[in-house]
Amino acid sequence: MDFACDFTTKVCAPSSINGLHGVPQIDQVKVKIGATNTYMDVRLTAVLRIFAAGLSICACGSGFARDEEEGWNTCSTPKTQFVLQIPGSLIHSTAPTATGCSFQTPDGEFNVEAVAQPDSGTEGETLESRMQKEIDLLSGTVKHKKKGDTWFILSGVTPDGTEYYRKLFIKDSQCVTLRVTYPQAQHKKYDQWVARIEKTFVPFAVPEEKSGD
Repeated sequence: MDFACDFTTKVCAPSSINGLHGVPQIDQVKVKIGATNTYMDVRLTAVLRIFAAGLSICACGSGFARDEEEGWNTCSTPKTQFVLQIPGSLIHSTAPTATGCSFQTPDGEFNVEAVAQPDSGTEGETLESRMQKEIDLLSGTVKHKKKGDTWFILSGVTPDGTEYYRKLFIKDSQCVTLRVTYPQAQHKKYDQWVARIEKTFVPFAVPEEKSGD
C-alpha cells in the first residue's frame, strides 16, 4: 500500500484511502491538527498570563498588606487629655524615661510617644520663642518646620541617621508634645505609620460627660 506523507506536519495516510466515504483528505487532517495546536497554545498562553498576573498582585500587595491588616490601639491616661493611636504590633517602650504612652517596635527601631506637661510659665514666652528653643536643642538638624496658631512641627535627621518628627501643642497652661523617631534609611517602611499617627492624634480631647444617677 502506498502512503502519502506531508513531512512538514508529520501526517501520513495510505494514498489508497484518500477520497473514500467518511475518510478525510490528508489536507483536511492537517487543518484540524493545526487548529487543535493553536487552541492549546492559546489556552496555555492565557494560563501563563493569569499566573504571572497573580504573582504581580502578590508582589505589589505585600507593601501595604501590613498596614491594611494590622489593628491599631489607643493610648490615653487619666492624667492626660490627649488620645494617641498606635499600631497594634508596638510594645511599651523599654527606655528608662518612658512615659505612660511611649511605644516602640520589638526591635526598638521605631519609637513614638506623647507627653503632657505644664507650660514652662516663662514670662513673655511665646509660641515662636518656644519653637526656637526646640530648634536650638536639635542643634541645626531641623530640615522642615511649620507653625500654626497653637502648634508647631519640627522634623529632620540627626547625625547618626535617626529621622525625627515632633509636633508641640499649647492650650492655656498645658503643653502636649508628640514625638516619633526611626532610622532615616527605613522611612519608606514607616512613613504610613507616621502619617496616620499624626492625622489621628488628639492633643486636647474633650472629656466625656458622666451621666447622672
